[in-house]
Amino acid sequence: MESEQSLETAARLRLVLVRLARALRHQGSTALTPSQLSALATLEELGPLRISALATLESVGAPVATRVVASLEELHLLERTDVPEDKRACLVKLSDLGRQTLTTVWGERTVGLSSRMDRLSPAERSRLEAALPALEKIARDS
Repeated sequence: MESEQSLETAARLRLVLVRLARALRHQGSTALTPSQLSALATLEELGPLRISALATLESVGAPVATRVVASLEELHLLERTDVPEDKRACLVKLSDLGRQTLTTVWGERTVGLSSRMDRLSPAERSRLEAALPALEKIARDS
């Protein structure tokens, strides 16, 4: 059974993460939707994928993933390649422009977050840095 303190900490962390995510989404100049950015980030991390695998990883249905991929293709951020052993299938991968776009977006968002962190005291920054390994562990534990 979760302690009351543990549940309160989880609730505070959830709220902070939601607010930070919202603030970061508004940082920078991209016109991409959160779904499009998430798909690009997944492909950057994992490499070429079938649309069905991308849908599973993004927790969306195949029709939604197909629309996201089509919109990213129209923007020349993704490319399709054939799967030699299965003529009916294709893989989607980042194009050079897609990779460059992600680099730009992540850079803008990192600068925005850094400017927020600049308002912290040295002690607060140290505590934040000390908490990063635990936060990274929570983020990887899916």
